[in-house]
Amino acid sequence: METALHLLAERLSQTLQFITMLLLAFGTAAALWNLLRGLLAGRTAASVTLEVWQGLSRWLLLGLEFMLAADLIDTAVSPNWDDIGKLGAIAAIRTLLGYFLGRDIELARRITQESEQPPSPSKDA
Repeated sequence: METALHLLAERLSQTLQFITMLLLAFGTAAALWNLLRGLLAGRTAASVTLEVWQGLSRWLLLGLEFMLAADLIDTAVSPNWDDIGKLGAIAAIRTLLGYFLGRDIELARRITQESEQPPSPSKDA
């Protein structure tokens, strides 16, 4: 039974890692497409860069979540202190990356929304 559980965990972890690679590849391809499309449309480099960065960041965050799930599954089956320590370090790094990336995405979203809103009419006029 334990052997079957190890095999299942290994396969599930590998599947999640493969899904992560697909997500990152798709996100990168979408970012390149958006970059080319934006530049060829004559948009400013700043607006294109922000759009591309926001899109790619979302894919990276999603990939980080899948990789963390894969690491959790690897460690859950037969943990030893070395594996637990490595998982803790990986989880901490990914959590920090996810937090700061998510915060930057939200800030960029607010900046984009503010720049797209028409100026409000002055009350003095």
